[in-house]
Amino acid sequence: MASNHTQHFALNRWDLNDQIIMDDFNADNAKIDTALKANADAISALQTALGTGGRTARIAYGSYMGDGAYGPEHPSSLAFDFTPVFVLIAENDNHDKSPMLRGCTETNSTYGGSITLAWTDRGVSWYTATNVPNPHLNQNNRNNEVYY
Repeated sequence: MASNHTQHFALNRWDLNDQIIMDDFNADNAKIDTALKANADAISALQTALGTGGRTARIAYGSYMGDGAYGPEHPSSLAFDFTPVFVLIAENDNHDKSPMLRGCTETNSTYGGSITLAWTDRGVSWYTATNVPNPHLNQNNRNNEVYY
């Protein structure tokens, strides 16, 4: 039987005069197996959290084609597989840019119009007033225009 044990898992440590017993090895292997399984489970849980919107930085990039619709009855929207915190919409020619920051209910278009924002857990929608010049431009939704 071992007369000493390791600090963290109390695994057996034998001195030269200790009798070696198979049960000690089996007990150590059971402790090691349990610890490895706990670590594997913790890693799996962390990977799941990171992959489904854990509190980590995530970046998504894409584009959409404008359809010309605008106003409160025709909001534009984007959906993500995580909780977005900051969204930037830019026109294909990089002329119009609209920054959208979670928590804010309004932002501005480069064209000078105000954009109303609504956030969900996995996305954002926005629209511009219909009484502004070029509302489809303000809403980042010019027909057949690519936005990023």
